Amino acid sequence: MKRIIVILFLSFHCMQQVVAQNTKEDFQAFRNNMLIGYQNYRQNILDDYAKFLKGIWKEYEIFAGKKANPLPKPQKQPQLLKGETKKEPISVVPEDIKPVEPVVENIPEIKPIIIPTSPMIPVNWCGMEMQLPEVKIRENLHASDKESLASYWETLDNFKLCEKVFPQMINIASSCNFNDWCLCMLIESYVKRIKADADYNTRNFICWYLLVKYGYDARLTFNGTSLFYLIPFQQQVFARDYLTIKGEPYYLWGEGSPNKEKRFSTPELLEKVGEPVNLVFLKPLNIPYKAKRFSHTFVGKVLNVDVNENLIRVMKQIPQIPIPAYAYSSGDSKFRTQLLNQMKQFISGMNELDASNFILQFIQSFEYATDEEQFGYEKPFFIEESLYYPKCDCEDRAVLYYYLVTQLLERDVHLVHYPNHECTAVNFSKKLNADYYTYKGKQYVICDPTYIGASIGMCMPDFKEVKPEIELVKE
Repeated sequence: MKRIIVILFLSFHCMQQVVAQNTKEDFQAFRNNMLIGYQNYRQNILDDYAKFLKGIWKEYEIFAGKKANPLPKPQKQPQLLKGETKKEPISVVPEDIKPVEPVVENIPEIKPIIIPTSPMIPVNWCGMEMQLPEVKIRENLHASDKESLASYWETLDNFKLCEKVFPQMINIASSCNFNDWCLCMLIESYVKRIKADADYNTRNFICWYLLVKYGYDARLTFNGTSLFYLIPFQQQVFARDYLTIKGEPYYLWGEGSPNKEKRFSTPELLEKVGEPVNLVFLKPLNIPYKAKRFSHTFVGKVLNVDVNENLIRVMKQIPQIPIPAYAYSSGDSKFRTQLLNQMKQFISGMNELDASNFILQFIQSFEYATDEEQFGYEKPFFIEESLYYPKCDCEDRAVLYYYLVTQLLERDVHLVHYPNHECTAVNFSKKLNADYYTYKGKQYVICDPTYIGASIGMCMPDFKEVKPEIELVKE
């Protein structure tokens, strides 16, 4: 089953213009397209959702969000001591290696749909203005009993909210190359705009309603006198409270402060009614460009690239996910082209090992700070963010080194995780006398872009005897 929103995104790919037309038949065609990929029983659940709201609600325990790195990172960037000699290289046996790859979906080609016209209002999305239909839902959710919830679902159905809003949302999502989470944020921003006078419960309910109608397996949850919604993700999410439903984590979302002393309850559904949200950027975002210049000098070479501040605002809203997802997400094509072209000039004429060392020590020269120190919370970086923020830590550097070596030298690179540290390992074209491990008969040499002064093949002394966990394998 394909995720409905992605199908709709692609339906706009080849559109040259939008024809305005307000007809019931046009929307029915849109709705039919939206439902492609649903099995019949799931559509029956969606059509009868109000009945489930009136039915059995099951109580669940809430779990605190997991920490990606339970141990604190070094406050000071580790450095090879002056006069310290390179110790005898060792080979370590890594933990079980689990390949992690982005989801690539094969979506059938769908004919474009017709977007009806209606008055538009500006909606602030990540600091950028988006134009969406102005709708006036006069009714609010006045109570949170089962009958009131079912009645409000039917109110939104009768109001034809989806018919009025979805076409333009899909148009924006398609033209901007939104991923799932960008769309979720757009829904949230839109609901806050059109229901600014309503309470949290009303806005959270409408957000949940739109997510479900779009094709996501979002769930409504009741906590004391408050309503929130639950979102399942394709990736593991850290530092976010969650419930476990039939063995799967559903993460708590919405406005307001939950009462964690009280239980959470949600309607019992026999099956899922949609798909999880994918947090990875599968395509570069096509959003307004606001350049900020990054400049860094190392051994007389100056790197100057422009980073799109609007993209940084979007990336900051992505929930914390496993490090590999930051490495294989798409980003800003203009920025990445500038970065690769200049780095290519810097390493021109160098052999593979000298180029790898140059890139390694170039990144080591960045200013270091833990996320706690810089942000007050854990914030791994996408590639663009490492060159936007003034400082970065170990996992940010590992992701950047992974990207540069795979793109410039076309070597296979693993992300390597230690209890409180992140680095990389590279499979070079020849075997080296270095700290390494073996995977599928190939030597992977430790390369640490945080360990100041270390060259390729030098593992930090604290981790020489530690079995690393390999987080990314490109098969």
